[in-house]
Amino acid sequence: MLSKRQIKRLAHEVKAALAQQDRRGQSKHVAKQAARQYAQDRQTKYTPVTGLYATSSYTTYTRHALTALRWIAERHGCKHIAECRPYLREYYEDMCARNISAWTIHTRVYALCSVFSTSYKELLGVDKLPARCRADITRSRDIGGSADRYHAQHHEDARLLARACGARRGGLLGLCSDDLKADAQGKLRVHLREKGGKERDALVLPQYADRVREVFSRYGDGAGAVTGGKRRLLPLQALPKDMPLHYLRAQYAQDLYCYFEGQGVASGRLYYCRKERAGQVYDKGILMAVSLNLGHSRCDVVVSHYLYMR
Repeated sequence: MLSKRQIKRLAHEVKAALAQQDRRGQSKHVAKQAARQYAQDRQTKYTPVTGLYATSSYTTYTRHALTALRWIAERHGCKHIAECRPYLREYYEDMCARNISAWTIHTRVYALCSVFSTSYKELLGVDKLPARCRADITRSRDIGGSADRYHAQHHEDARLLARACGARRGGLLGLCSDDLKADAQGKLRVHLREKGGKERDALVLPQYADRVREVFSRYGDGAGAVTGGKRRLLPLQALPKDMPLHYLRAQYAQDLYCYFEGQGVASGRLYYCRKERAGQVYDKGILMAVSLNLGHSRCDVVVSHYLYMR
């Protein structure tokens, strides 16, 4: 059993190590663009951007790194994180033996990589981590029980907006009363400011357009906190942490794919699914249009994590 002093020392050293990777307040999107431009100008290979750009990533890495290091310290009496390093392989093998999910293993390993500023191959002496299989995903695959727990008007409005424009939690919390606009074709769009400093104008599904206008008019000048000189549309309590926003985004993606399909924007270039979804085929042009409206830029992400209901 670790003492409070030992736990506090480990936490301090982990945070000090992660401070070297701290990029909070900067835009990861801008950093990626700059890295791509640098590689293009010098005709070299693109070097992936590293660092922790979001507070949620910093908090998650801190928590998972401490989980691993406390496990090691309790068994080997380590007082500092440097003393824990020789036992990281032992902890990794224990996670695999306990059948911890591949996603959790990846998160903890990369958290430790950030703390020790090295690759997992050097840190653990392994060539690859356990494979993350799409078929094993169960989280946020259904509506859950939150619809029964949260039924106030602002909860209903938050769910409607997520369903209508595919917004993430941060995007919904950042909405202002003037973020609803029509584009040059008369289609309704919601301006979203989301993680990584990225902004996008997400298309509102036509069947929800009138209800979205009603939600924006209901809140007038906004009911949320004032940030950046503007009052946010929704109050914080409208978006509890266990609201199934990813499930609602998946429904949005499904309907948006069907909408674009009906609009005749297919490219004729096909995306063929593999493994347990072999035989399913999508149009790459439509997938990319859906991906951009979701705030992504890859076809496979949309197929794997949003079109699983198709």
